[in-house]
Amino acid sequence: MCAFCQTAFPKDDAGRNAAPRQTRATAAWHSEAMARRQRTMLWGAVGLLAVIVMGYMFFTRERTIPVGVAVPNLVTIPMSDAAAAGTIRTVNAVAKVEVEGSELTVRLTVGLFPARRDGKLAFAQQYARADEIVLGRKRAITFMDAEGKVFAKADPEKGVTMTR
Repeated sequence: MCAFCQTAFPKDDAGRNAAPRQTRATAAWHSEAMARRQRTMLWGAVGLLAVIVMGYMFFTRERTIPVGVAVPNLVTIPMSDAAAAGTIRTVNAVAKVEVEGSELTVRLTVGLFPARRDGKLAFAQQYARADEIVLGRKRAITFMDAEGKVFAKADPEKGVTMTR
């Protein structure tokens, strides 16, 4: 039925009402709607891409860890006695661990050494925490990379700090 004059559309050969003819006004309206939809989709895609890039940059950036300042434990999950003993056993099996008096020196091998700075600090903190649980007291621990350079120290009073 025509919306303007309220007459029925002529029937086609199958007995159905024939579709209304597309006029210039409806064609212009359809092209305007398509252009609006394309602009909306383009800006939506740009916005989604911006959110993904910002999230990637935020979650993959390395944490700023100052030298010589004790940072709270990066891993805050509680450690049981069994987990502490397992951590000590695992690291001692693959790293060179030396005891000199009351001080412990842990020299990591190339395969064990974490690449990121926050990973190095987290490793040192976890090992120092495990050593404290197993030993029953805190002690001084020096952590070295495969080349023999000190990267962290665990001090019984200050905590674990990065040295470089």
